[in-house]
This record gives sequence, C-alpha cells and structure tokens, in this order.
Amino acid sequence: MRWAFVMLAMYGAAPGGALADEAPAPRAVVIAGLGGGEQYSRLLADWATRFQTVLTKQCGLKAEHVVVLTEAEDAKASPPRRKATGENVTAALGEMARALRPDDQFALVLLGHGQINEESGKLCLPGRDLTAGELGDLLDALPTEQVVIVNAASGGADFLKAYLRPGRVILTAAGYETEGTQTYFAEFLLRGYETGRADADGDRKIDMLEAYAHAARETANFYHRQYVLARPDLGKGVKPTLGKVYWLVRGKETRAVWRRLYAGTENVLARPQKQRNDEGKLTDDLPADLDAEADAEPAFGRYDKHWHNRRILSEHARLDDTGRSKEALFLWQPYKFLPPPTDAQPGQTAHLARHTVLGRPVAPATGGAEAPTK
Repeated sequence: MRWAFVMLAMYGAAPGGALADEAPAPRAVVIAGLGGGEQYSRLLADWATRFQTVLTKQCGLKAEHVVVLTEAEDAKASPPRRKATGENVTAALGEMARALRPDDQFALVLLGHGQINEESGKLCLPGRDLTAGELGDLLDALPTEQVVIVNAASGGADFLKAYLRPGRVILTAAGYETEGTQTYFAEFLLRGYETGRADADGDRKIDMLEAYAHAARETANFYHRQYVLARPDLGKGVKPTLGKVYWLVRGKETRAVWRRLYAGTENVLARPQKQRNDEGKLTDDLPADLDAEADAEPAFGRYDKHWHNRRILSEHARLDDTGRSKEALFLWQPYKFLPPPTDAQPGQTAHLARHTVLGRPVAPATGGAEAPTK
C-alpha cells in the first residue's frame, strides 16, 4: 500500500515508478487564504512562512519543490510567493501533477477560513473561493498516491468527503462539520516540529501520529488554560472597557503564545479581582508573576470548579488514514485525553500515520527547546 501526505511522508523502498537511480522527490503546496482581518492575515502569513521552513529545513524538501500561496503576492520572498487565487491554486496543483512521480510524496497544507453553511465546503480565497469538490478533483489527478494533507482551516471537516481516500494521511483541525471558527491547530503542529517535542518516542524523527497527537493535545490545553473574567483587576481606579474581553491565562509559554495569537484583537490579559476565602481574607490564589508560572496540565473533572468560566474547546482535531471517515481518530473526549494508539495493525486507524514521516527529516531540536514566540 502507498501513502501520501501533503506535508509529511515516509521514505523507504516504493514499488515501481521512478528509475532505480532516482531518489523520491517530495513536493508540497502551502495555501494560506483570506485572513478577513489584519490579525488573521498576520497569523496566516506567519504560519505559511513557518510551514515552508519546517518543510525545507527540517524535512529535507528542496526549496523549489515547495510552492507557497498567500493572501498577498510577494515577489521578494525566496522562493517568490504567489497570490492565493483559485486560478493560481489550480495552476500550482497542475504543476505538481506534471512533476510528481508515482513514488514521490505530496503534502498539502491549507490555512484560513472555510465555509460550513453551504452545500459544499469552501476555502475563502482572494477572488473566487476554492470548493472542496475542486480540490478533490485536483488531488485525484496527481500521479502519486502518497499524499498527506494538513487542513488547518476552519470548516476543514467539510472537505473530507471530497478528498478522503484509502492510503492518504489527513490531519484536520476542525474535526466536526459544525466547527467554523478560527483554528489554532497549525500553531501547535508547527511548534511540535520546531521544538522537537512531538518526537514522543525519542527516535529523532516525527511521524504523523506523533505530530497529530502532540498538536491535538497542546491545542486543547491552550483553550483549557484560559478563563474569561467577568470582574477583571486592572489596577486601582481602572475600569473595564466596553467591547473588550478580559482573560486569565495560565502558564508562561501559553501566555506568550496567547499574546502573539491575539495581538490586535479586543482580547486582554488580566487577573481576577481578589475574593474572600473561607477565612475572610482577600486572595486570588494565583502566583504573583503569572508570566513565570510553569505550563501545568489543566485539571479536569466532571462538573467541578475547574470548568467555571473556562474557555470552550472549539476545535477537535482528527486524524484520518484509512479512507473510512467513521474510523477517524479523536484524542480529546469529554473530561479526558485518550492515549494515541501505537500498536495499530495494517488497515487500522493510526497505523499508516505511525509509519509516515514528513519528507526526509533531519534530527529535530532537543525536547527542551522553545519555539519562537514572536
């Protein structure tokens, strides 16, 4: 059986196709659609740049084999970036269809906003949008079955029925068709590669199951470390501003990521007002310096105080690698995480992902390193 990942792939002996003296040549397309606002456009451009870096610097793809399409054309980028119009997307995937060989891996990364309230899923692009059906046809025209897809766009689950095929590894940030808000899965997938933390078994390569499991867990933890404040403490005499949303966010690294993701929005970091404890003393039971607090695992329990005012998880990342949608892997279940399966057999969910690695990976960074927060 063959496989393909629009961003990750396994390199071993592959049947047929390339000549014996020709090594497989992985290729990738990264598409960052319309941001819909300055802060979102900034995020999408940042993620597109970092995906390109991971693919070329860590996964061994040649720079000329990675096509990046973004909201704005950038002729000065290296390599130059094309504007993410429907016509340019079609042209880029057409180029891949002509260049790829049966033994080559193809990876596709989708970033942006999707439509979930129409008959067919759509990725919002400058000009006409890209429909799920169009994308499915373009992927089916590729001469390789080794395809990996990372759909980190909102509404991404609506694309699955158009391109879900046996032998493909697909990671989807918005795992349910009702999830249509901004997703942050891409941030934590990238950080798993940039820091090396996704390498769960320490074998110095990151397979797609490891990448998915790390990113899915960290995405959920990011949400669960946030609490909306009805009564923020903004300092003596300072009152909340109408329209702004104030948040208590726990953990040094989570707070650094939060600041970058929400820069330019109406969201503000704050502390809660002090409350009286059982002894009648004013306290907020928080460390004096929240920016020095370690990123602890969020506490979970049914209907307990930990859920009060906690932000709701609005993206449930999923992994598909059997071609059977009903067998998708979801690691977050109500009140707990499920451990990723590491003993799946051929044909079972997660087996293909476990044996698929993106590009030609080089040794990742040590697990203690931190990804850039700026």
